Amino acid sequence: MKIREMFKKHKKKVIILTAAALILVIGVGAFVVFRVMKSAKGDGSFSMGSFWNSNGMSGMMNTEGVVSASGVTSVGMNQETFEVENLSEGLLIEEVYVSSGEEVAEGDVVLKLSEDTVALAREELEAVLKEAELAYRTGAIEYQQNLITIQYDRDLAVLGGEQAQEIYNETIASLKDQVDSAQEALDETKEQIAEYQALVEGDDYYNTYKVGEYKALYDENLELLQNKMEEWGISWSQVISGGGGQSSFGGMSSAAGSRSVVSGGENVSGGDAMGGADYGQGADSGQTTDPGYTKVLTALYSVLEQNLKDYEQAQADYEEACSDARLTLQTLELGLSSKEEALAQAKEQYETQILEAKLTLETSLADAERAQSDYETALEKAESDFESLTDTWEDAKENLELFESSVGDGYYRATVSGTIMSVMTRAGQYLTSEGMIFMCRNTEELTVTVSVDQEDIAKIEVGGTAYVQSSDYGSFNGTVSSINPVSTSESRANVTYQVTVSLSGDTETLPANETVTVLFGLGGNTDEKEN
Repeated sequence: MKIREMFKKHKKKVIILTAAALILVIGVGAFVVFRVMKSAKGDGSFSMGSFWNSNGMSGMMNTEGVVSASGVTSVGMNQETFEVENLSEGLLIEEVYVSSGEEVAEGDVVLKLSEDTVALAREELEAVLKEAELAYRTGAIEYQQNLITIQYDRDLAVLGGEQAQEIYNETIASLKDQVDSAQEALDETKEQIAEYQALVEGDDYYNTYKVGEYKALYDENLELLQNKMEEWGISWSQVISGGGGQSSFGGMSSAAGSRSVVSGGENVSGGDAMGGADYGQGADSGQTTDPGYTKVLTALYSVLEQNLKDYEQAQADYEEACSDARLTLQTLELGLSSKEEALAQAKEQYETQILEAKLTLETSLADAERAQSDYETALEKAESDFESLTDTWEDAKENLELFESSVGDGYYRATVSGTIMSVMTRAGQYLTSEGMIFMCRNTEELTVTVSVDQEDIAKIEVGGTAYVQSSDYGSFNGTVSSINPVSTSESRANVTYQVTVSLSGDTETLPANETVTVLFGLGGNTDEKEN
């Protein structure tokens, strides 16, 4: 409620309130005089800004929901842009008649363009216009066809209502088949996983490749060979060389409780497997051995070598089969989740699409009932599409007219006025659609950019109101025109964002480069700002 309205409703209290107000004014006046004297400058002058900041502003800054920041005013900018559209090639600029710092008025010649490129651009825009006209004429035919189609759709909707129940039943059956197929695929994968787990963890492969049998045969023949060598006093070198005593020393090495024969005459790691001297070495030991024993042991050694090869081959085949089974098992286990997901998805689709099918059934029945209204809606859309083609054709005509009016004679004329700040074009460059030609100052528009703390930026939004206070030129209303979402501060502890405010009202008295204070969060109530 405004103060003026309060006084109208309480006329009987006017005298009492007036007396109280006079006493209050006298007290406030004395206080103001005292603060003015204290805030006076050394030369005797007084700054309203210093009084505001030392009195009213500090209280406003601490008010909940109010954000304040300082910045410097700057004049607005106008952009001169080539507004002609649909140009794939630019217009060659032969001469530029303006430069930075010059004053330009609306209608002044700015650029001289190449006659050849202007002619080519005209041909292109005329081609666009012809294409738009052709699309319009084609659309007119399609429009007539659409009239026939939507009438057919209306009749089809009536027929669809009659067939809706049959389609619903077929949909339910199809969804059930999908769930059954997914379940079968999952069950099959689980069975395969169980089968390969049994192969990997059990003895099937071990028994299939007879690893134990080959190992037992090898151990048996190895023990027999060692016993006979010890009994007959025959050394490894004699066994390997067949009794001649000239072969390289060969033998066996202990490994995991069994013996491994080293074939091909290689030395045995760790020395003689018998753990003692080389028996029956002929001239070196002075002993002789029956050659028949040596040949028997040599033959037994050959059998032992074959036993080792058979055992190693069985062991390798067994390990390879186990490795393949583990790989297959891993692949099946990895695919199990996808099969489970497929089943869950099939069940979910079954549940959801049943509802959709039922909805389709009801919709089809409803469509049959509202076929006429749908016909009218489709008719309206067909008319709208045809109208859009008409608008495109009209836009192409207007664009060609804009081209002729702006650069048809080979010269470009300014559409804005002001002091040129920057020229974006040069002779030899090309003027393109939406291309900027120059920027000029707009003295009728003032803005101020301030830095707002991260904790306060959420309280400000584009289009929101602001209150701008100058110590020398008074206060102005403003509107938040932009917020830079990227922080420009280098400190992580004090993150700020740039907010630009456009001033409104009579800003002719407020110059550029003036330091001002901006308040956000006061709303649009002028009385609240003044209070």
